[in-house]
Order: sequence, then C-alpha cells, then structure tokens
Amino acid sequence: MRIVHCAPFNTITKSGGALYANPVKISLGLIENGCFVHNFDYRDTARYFSMFKNKKSGSGKMNAHFRKIVSEIKPDLVVFGHAELISDDSFEYVKQKNIPMIFWYNDVPFPAKLNQIKHYFSHIFTTAHSSLYSFLPNPVHSSIEHGLSWQKDTWKYDLLFSGRSDKEREELISFVKKNIPCKQKFIGQTKDTTIIGDKYFQTIIDSKICLNHNRNFSLKHKWFTSDRLMHILGNGSFALSTPIINGEDFFDDKLDYYHNLDELKDKVQYYLSHKKERLEKARWLNKRVHKLFSAKRVGTYILDTFAEKNLDSYEWYCG
Repeated sequence: MRIVHCAPFNTITKSGGALYANPVKISLGLIENGCFVHNFDYRDTARYFSMFKNKKSGSGKMNAHFRKIVSEIKPDLVVFGHAELISDDSFEYVKQKNIPMIFWYNDVPFPAKLNQIKHYFSHIFTTAHSSLYSFLPNPVHSSIEHGLSWQKDTWKYDLLFSGRSDKEREELISFVKKNIPCKQKFIGQTKDTTIIGDKYFQTIIDSKICLNHNRNFSLKHKWFTSDRLMHILGNGSFALSTPIINGEDFFDDKLDYYHNLDELKDKVQYYLSHKKERLEKARWLNKRVHKLFSAKRVGTYILDTFAEKNLDSYEWYCG
C-alpha cells in the first residue's frame, strides 16, 4: 500500500524532536507493515514557501505542493495528523480522486476544525478515548526508546519533571522545590530550559523518578496521557503519574499515581528509599509498553481499523 502521511514531522523546526515525534513513529509502524510511506511535513513546508518563514502565509503554496505530491505518487491512502493548515480544496482534491483519507489527533481537547472536516475521513483516531472516534495509543519504537534506566547503578537526578509552564505546573514546581528535598531537574518550562533529541532522552534515563503530570482538564478522558509517559516508560525509567482513567487496562497495578501534591511528596520519598520495588516496576512497565504499544503494532492497528478486521485483538478496542 502507498501512503502519503501529512503531519508535523519536525523536519526543520525542532528537528531533534523528530526523534520521538508521534508522526515519525506512526510512519515507521506503517512501513514495518509493508507500506510505502511518504512523509509530508505540512508545517515546515508552509514555512519554506513563506518569505518571512511564517507557516500561515506559506500555506497556500504548501497546499498546492501537497496536491502535486498526491497527483504524482497516487497513494492508496492519505493519513492526516492534526492538519490545521490543510485547506478544504486539498481535502476535496483527494476526495475527487477517490483516495480514502484517515485522520489522527494527539492530545486533547479536540480541535474545532475537526467538526468541519470530519466528513472527509473514513476513520478518525485520537489519543484520548471518545465514543465518536477510535482510540490511538501513543507508540514507542525499539530504535527510538531504547534506554534501560532500570539497569543503571547510578543516576544524576532523583526527580525529573518535563513540561511547558502554566499556572497549574508552576504550583507543582514550587511545591516540589519547597517540600521534596532531593536532587531535582526541571526541563521544558521555558525556551532556555527546553532540551530535545537525544539529550532529552538521556535526561530521562539519568533520572530515578520522572513525573508524568497531565493537566487537570485532560484527566476526564479515558486512557489519555501525554506521550511523555511513553518517553519515560519506553526508556526504562520509573514514572509517577497523575491518574489515568482505566490505566490499569494496560499497566495493571505497576504504574503508581498521585492524586494531590502531598501524596506526590510521600510517594517520591517512598520510591527513593525503596530502590528494588522502583526498579522492578520500571522494568515491568518498560517491557509492557514495548509489547502493547510498539509502533509496528500501532501501525497494524491503524491498517486493521481501515480494513475493519482483527480489531478484537487490541486491548483498547471498544467495538
């Protein structure tokens, strides 16, 4: 099967982020299922076509180039990820060529534009469970998340938090700094503290405990978590997470949650002093996510959903 995958691949902007970007891993999974996949980074292409490197002003030429690619490659399927700059003319162009289209969206809430364009797609996937759409797990890949933090003897940091700054996270960071005495590392809150690529992964691997702190508004969505959790578990580090609704469907009782900051303090102190239990859980979760959520298996699931077959074999399929 020939596929054009139109998504933000971080080809130029944040190029190191391509190491762990979901679009890259989704394409790898499709390729490992025998597909030809052409990756089209619509955001960076739009910037390329703009005199001022502004993606909105370059979107017209980007859309024309996208239609040219579809015309020349003649794909059997077009996969869109986010696609906020793709014009209705481009969707109509693909539709008129009788090429099926599917769409995936990472994170919540769902974009307003999806309501306007959803009729173009045979299937829609989101990383937050919805009764309207198919669930899409955040994938891992053995050539990407290949760290084995649970095998280490020493670590640089006791506690790591990665995430962009907002009011909720500022409260978290302030509490941790004042109330949890340990060697801490905070990354990603500002441009100056953001690290990407291999250095980001190595920081995770060098941390005893990594926080997976999802924003409060996301906690009502079944199975939803930031792809940050896959970066942590996929690299064999130990995670403490805000609650994931029905997370036990995937993680049994091995992924530990904190429901408030005082509980976070208690659990950080507990796991820092219970090394064996921490490493055993990290090892189990590392193997679990590579088994359930490998990019190849997620790619197989996307193709099976498109073909409407074998879906009962997936733990997250709801019928």
